[in-house]
Amino acid sequence: MHQCSAAWCKQGCLAIALLALGQARCVNSAAPDGLAPAAKITFDLSKGHAMAEHLWGIFFEEISHAGDGGLYAEMISDRSFGGLAYALGLSHSEATHLAVPARFFEHEYFPIPPAVSSSNLTNARLSGWASAAPSEYSLQGQPRSWLPVGKTAVTLVRQQPINAGGRSSTAYIKISTDDSGGGLTNTGYWGIPVEKDQDYQLAVIIQSEPSGDVTNKEPRVTAKLESETGKEVYASADLGAISNSWSHSKVMLTSNATDAKGQLTLYVEGEADVAVRLVSLFPAENVKGAVLQPFRPDLLQYLKDLQPRFVRMPGGCYVEGVRLETAAWWKPSIGPFWERPGHYNSVWNYWSTDGMGVFEYFQLAEALDAEPVWVINNGIAHEDSIPAAHIWPLVQDALDLIEFVSGAADSEWGSLRNKMGRSEPWDLNYFAIGNEDCGKPWYVENYIAFFTAIRSKYPHMRLISNCDMDDHAPTDLFDWHMYTDPQNMFDRRHDFDNVPNLQDKQIFASEFGVVSDRPGTPISFPGNARAAIAEAGFMTGVERNSEQVAMAAFAPLFSNWNDRVWPHNLIIFDNHRVFGTVSYYVQKLFSVYQGVRYIETDVSYRDGDSHNHGVAASASCQNTACTKVAFKMVNFNEASQTVDVEVKGLSGGPTSMVVTTLNSTDGTAENTFDTPFLVSPKQHKVKSNGPMRNVTLPAYSLTIVSIDTSSRPSITQA
Repeated sequence: MHQCSAAWCKQGCLAIALLALGQARCVNSAAPDGLAPAAKITFDLSKGHAMAEHLWGIFFEEISHAGDGGLYAEMISDRSFGGLAYALGLSHSEATHLAVPARFFEHEYFPIPPAVSSSNLTNARLSGWASAAPSEYSLQGQPRSWLPVGKTAVTLVRQQPINAGGRSSTAYIKISTDDSGGGLTNTGYWGIPVEKDQDYQLAVIIQSEPSGDVTNKEPRVTAKLESETGKEVYASADLGAISNSWSHSKVMLTSNATDAKGQLTLYVEGEADVAVRLVSLFPAENVKGAVLQPFRPDLLQYLKDLQPRFVRMPGGCYVEGVRLETAAWWKPSIGPFWERPGHYNSVWNYWSTDGMGVFEYFQLAEALDAEPVWVINNGIAHEDSIPAAHIWPLVQDALDLIEFVSGAADSEWGSLRNKMGRSEPWDLNYFAIGNEDCGKPWYVENYIAFFTAIRSKYPHMRLISNCDMDDHAPTDLFDWHMYTDPQNMFDRRHDFDNVPNLQDKQIFASEFGVVSDRPGTPISFPGNARAAIAEAGFMTGVERNSEQVAMAAFAPLFSNWNDRVWPHNLIIFDNHRVFGTVSYYVQKLFSVYQGVRYIETDVSYRDGDSHNHGVAASASCQNTACTKVAFKMVNFNEASQTVDVEVKGLSGGPTSMVVTTLNSTDGTAENTFDTPFLVSPKQHKVKSNGPMRNVTLPAYSLTIVSIDTSSRPSITQA
């Protein structure tokens, strides 16, 4: 390879500092070492079309503790004991209470409930790799987070509403102690992370329920943040004497140390019977003001940095449920969080507190300045369906949701939003009717019922079907999902090139990603550079066809390191750390450099074989005047390659350019908590007056050349 020299630059070389390779290289007028370019890339600035406004976005699903134990900042796991009650069977029985044997607390996970059969694993969108998936991707069931202290006896009691006419959680917990005292410990989501000098607000709903000959009618209870062993106390607060009526206590705890594996314990003095409905702990920064700020700041920032144009939410298979009784329904997810009953996330097998309810999801879209895309259950789960003749209550439920989100503050459902602290409506322009339900019983009939009712009342709404409905039903947009291996992902960048005339409908590529190294073999968690670059190649094809493809998103978005049920994700976190995978940076670069107008791009190959050479490209105007342009070039090859680049419609070379390179010579390389930026974009600003000609693309790379032509004559656009 040529070193970049002053002599070369005088001859019109555009120097690119490929920092990832640790050396400066040239974009020069001749291929290095006498090799003919592997491909020719032609960018024609005079031709192209408008880029879809909301092309690149994100898809949030409650999977792998993305919300509970992730973005949602609650630090107590199973804060209202619904997960414990479901896992131990109280929710499925006629019993009013259940004594919990000590042996149930000996394991890290409670078993998957019998109601969730093993056959559901293949229904839960895992069919591409479940049969060959290693144990690290298995669904483990509800994590154990509650532990009795000492000889404390634990009883689950079926809930009744605290206030007459109100809602209740699934169960509350009763702890009975002897003369030596005892209590109840919560270990959080694989530890409660505390930081020195930081404040945490504890909320507890508690009462004394003395039974038999217990004389301690008003026992004292102390809350402590402590180490995993309980030997070190980081903060303590006296909740006082507990009366025989429900009290909602709030105290602030200030930690005197930093510990990622902390726990919270409620200690009871002496012999007593104490009932607890809720234990909640939020960082103080989340509870400032009248409305809860529900998001973990570091994870939210990772989302903001993606600059998503839209957010599809809240699922996914999460919306469907294995059966309709465990689907995600929106009405139980509104109101004060301590009144939300929660539900079992039957597809991904853990309890959802519904802390991430419809209100919080729209807070998220607003925080990201992203267009919300809401997905509704249309009466179809993985294993059961509601016939069209009985679907109207769910249609009305969808209409109610739209009013809750976007209705006036004095409307029936908008008034509930107002009561939660949001008087102004949110905008809602996209509404998806179901998820992956085409071919299931009653989908077409149910879809038509939803479409007709929503279109009649909200004619502006763009409605999304689960597939191209052809002549069976009207369609605004339709979902398109793909999970595959790297080679197939790269090869399918032409999938949308010859789509028949869609007329007034568009494609929503709402889920795509590499899940296997090769067919039938899952990719190693959480992904790798080769997979990410294959996705970049596919994404050039999406940009090329952004007249047909209105929106696109990688999936899944988040994974807790301790709940790895999907092999390849964008953002990996535990209770106090986070990093972006290589795919995260691919998505970020395409979003940052989306632009407003696609520039016609052609890639031709030396031997006509696009499969072997693995070169792809796209380009876009970054502003309406097209004075700023971004050229994206992908090398999906284990070796560096030289390509011949021609830019039509540009007089001379730019005065300067910014070159951003994401690459790895090792296709299996991936970021980790210890090396979070091992494979991440490197950027370099270059000054030159020469034309962009031969470019050396590093192995497994995405290279973006951004130029500013504002000092040049204007570009003529077709």
